[in-house]
Amino acid sequence: MISQDVSGRLDEWVRAGKAGSEVNRTISLYIEENFAQVAFMTSAELAEQVGVSQASISRFAHSLGFSGFGEWSKEMQRMIRTELSGPDRLWFASNPTLATEDETGDRVVLSEYLNLQSLNDILASSEFEALVQAIVEAERVILVGARASATLIPYLHYFLSKVRSDVYATVPGETLWERLPMERTSGTLIVVLAFPRYPRVTVELVRELEKQGFAIAAVTDDAHSPVAAHAKPVVCVPVTTVSLFDSYATPITLFNLLIRRVAQVTPEASRERLGQIEHLDQATRVYD
Repeated sequence: MISQDVSGRLDEWVRAGKAGSEVNRTISLYIEENFAQVAFMTSAELAEQVGVSQASISRFAHSLGFSGFGEWSKEMQRMIRTELSGPDRLWFASNPTLATEDETGDRVVLSEYLNLQSLNDILASSEFEALVQAIVEAERVILVGARASATLIPYLHYFLSKVRSDVYATVPGETLWERLPMERTSGTLIVVLAFPRYPRVTVELVRELEKQGFAIAAVTDDAHSPVAAHAKPVVCVPVTTVSLFDSYATPITLFNLLIRRVAQVTPEASRERLGQIEHLDQATRVYD
């Protein structure tokens, strides 16, 4: 079930299409019944499903006020990505590849490739550098996230702990999560990970922590994410949604680069801690 905001925008498009030519009415009817899938189709796929030409699809996008199908497709994906249910995503399992003149191969691989390319701009952003400085200056860092976003926490926690001390992590159901609003705010940085579909429990916790006066940073996918208004800095990194389940290769790569940057800013402290960890690992024969 899509939200009222998305439904309202979709209704506008459908009404505009039905008021046009017979071809536009045909396209509108298909979109009305299959919007979740249409948002991630290529123009060739949509044309084939509807039974019209690719040129007709392009003209339809122009009639809605977009420069072309590409711009319209991106807007549909932005609207729908937080709305997709598990059953909706089964379409991707049956339609894994792209087949157009410009793009071939698996749509997940292409999407991830494009997302990874965006990392250079993210690394050069003031928000990224502000997150680095916040982590460096905090007395302790607490990572929070729920559901799919929580699966990213162990990686960031494990490796960030190698270059600085006092890094903690918590997820719903743990004592630290439940009592986090009671913790001391001074010197504490909360780093929230929140990707679609945004768990209500994360949003509610962040709102409460903001009320308590905690310093909060967020790593999310969109500046309009429900946690973004409660955090500063906010680093936005794309996730790949064109699959049965979201792919987080780009956020994981960002975390790797974030940790590297923290180590670069604190070379002596990082070197000392890495040395201590290596000595401990050897003493306890962690590795064969």
